[in-house]
Amino acid sequence: MLFKNPIILYGLFFLIVPIIVHLFQLRKFSKVSFTNVAFLKPLISQTRKSRQLKKWLTLLARCAAVACIVIAFAQPFLPGSKTATQEKQTAIYLDNSYSMQLNGKNGELYKNATSQLLEKLPADKVFTLFTNDKVFAHTNRQQITNELLSNNYSSTVLSFDQIQLKAASLLDDKNAVKEIILISDFQNSTATDFPDTLKNVKRELVKLEPQEINNISIDTAFIVSQASNSIKIQVDLRSNYKIEQPVTVSLDNNNILLAKTSTVLENNKGTVIFEIEANEPITGRIYLEDQGLSYDNELFISTGSKKKIKVLSINGADSNFLDRLYSDQQFDYTSVKERDVNYNLIKEQNIVILNEVINLPASLSKEINSLTNKGGYLVLIPSDKATANYTSIGLPGIEFNEISKKITTINFNHPLFKGVFNKRISNFQYPNVNSVLKSTNALDPILKYGDGSSFLYKNQNTYVFTSSLNVENSNFQNSPLIVPVFYNMAINALPVPQLYYELDNNNEIAINTAVNQDDILNLSNESTQIIPRQQAYDNYVLLTAGKELSLSGNYNVTVKNENISTLSFNTARAENQLKYYSDADLGNNLLESIDDLLYKLNQEENILSLWKYFVMGALFFLICELLILKFVK
Repeated sequence: MLFKNPIILYGLFFLIVPIIVHLFQLRKFSKVSFTNVAFLKPLISQTRKSRQLKKWLTLLARCAAVACIVIAFAQPFLPGSKTATQEKQTAIYLDNSYSMQLNGKNGELYKNATSQLLEKLPADKVFTLFTNDKVFAHTNRQQITNELLSNNYSSTVLSFDQIQLKAASLLDDKNAVKEIILISDFQNSTATDFPDTLKNVKRELVKLEPQEINNISIDTAFIVSQASNSIKIQVDLRSNYKIEQPVTVSLDNNNILLAKTSTVLENNKGTVIFEIEANEPITGRIYLEDQGLSYDNELFISTGSKKKIKVLSINGADSNFLDRLYSDQQFDYTSVKERDVNYNLIKEQNIVILNEVINLPASLSKEINSLTNKGGYLVLIPSDKATANYTSIGLPGIEFNEISKKITTINFNHPLFKGVFNKRISNFQYPNVNSVLKSTNALDPILKYGDGSSFLYKNQNTYVFTSSLNVENSNFQNSPLIVPVFYNMAINALPVPQLYYELDNNNEIAINTAVNQDDILNLSNESTQIIPRQQAYDNYVLLTAGKELSLSGNYNVTVKNENISTLSFNTARAENQLKYYSDADLGNNLLESIDDLLYKLNQEENILSLWKYFVMGALFFLICELLILKFVK
């Protein structure tokens, strides 16, 4: 038993008052003898004993009453746990990832958990609540009700290690007992072990389980082929259960049904193809009907305007291999000999290739340096002629060695090889070269020789080969590597807008438009408008967008209220795997509902006040005193 006001217990010294009063009443009297009273002596002796008992009972009743009153004012109580009387800081994590869209017993898991917290948390409890994308620090339920009810699902997903570390950082009182509460469906999308509890932090887990996890999703969509007036789009579907009936998929363009088709999912996977005649860009939505998760039932797409990547090759050697590589319709390719260069063309290009150019006039070097400084790209294939000099474009001291080398290493992580290889290859047929530059080490190597020096590397916006590529010096033109290398150099020089981008990523998107110095591009739709990070170049603007957006959809790119393009953003499909940690994985302190959590916390924080019982005890002893005085002779 503990006391809120223990200093009042000094009042127990007042118990000496009734004791002193009682002692004064017990003083002895002198005896005076009378005649003929011998027969009264037995009666007098009995009466004295009765009175003495009465006085002792009265004393006990008075002392007990005084003691009960003093203890009642000291406010005694019994704590519900060891930490009930200590200062406590609580951080609550409420999972608002898209897997929480599934229905539990009382509707969607996230929305039901939000309602229960706001309804049943004690009104005076101060806590910190955070979701995957928002933090409400040192607040109570009244202060956050409106914001939390309006908060939506988030494409941002935190790992449980990140969640615990974030919770610990929000609990900033070193003297308080720290407690974190995780409310989630505990999906194990990363296939890792559940983290242990942090040191000196109490952890409670509330596992919300959906009633059904059957789900069909639109996984991805991409352009298979594209002509001047038609487009062929492939859509991949997936389910986590066996479906015998065909699944119907529809395609809208500007909210008008454009096409509808169906497919049977074999081995829980399926594909549909949309072949569409389209002279104008498509701003569309692919969708299906499903009772599982709703966020992966639709995919927003936009084809954008068709603008070609401008490639200029300036040749001091045979350019047939470049002519073949850039014959595709998505390239605006120009090939000229070094003596026929129109310098005015250079600033309009996205990428310029110096193919074994021997002489670099100052005016040509100036235009090339201006191009790279403003975001354009350069590819240098050096000439093996002794008179070649590239000092004016930042590559001094070019000198070849007559040493034969073999390319043996591919930097699979480099952007040039993104999506090129399904797996890392060890028995690849690598090409050879007969002569190489002396200085061939680089910070960003792409292809390397057996001795570790670079065959191809990137220096800012310049790709540099360290060997000429003519057939007399190298067999690289016959290697399978030549296609992805040169193709992706051009593609990366002006990233072609994709059908869609993922939210929560920093996507770099090139918008083919020229803007004035003070012009700003905006991203907007019916509910959202932002100014993304952007960098303007001579003939395009490079946007970085995705993390600032929270909702999937089609977004207009505008400048001065003029729509110049459309971009689509969708939530990543990681949250639709629906694979969960088991109860054994989660360990102790696991609860099944918000009600169980609040009941447990209430029991732990509950303080049983005893003062009213001592008040009743004081009244009881006072009544006992009155009855003793009245009825005990």
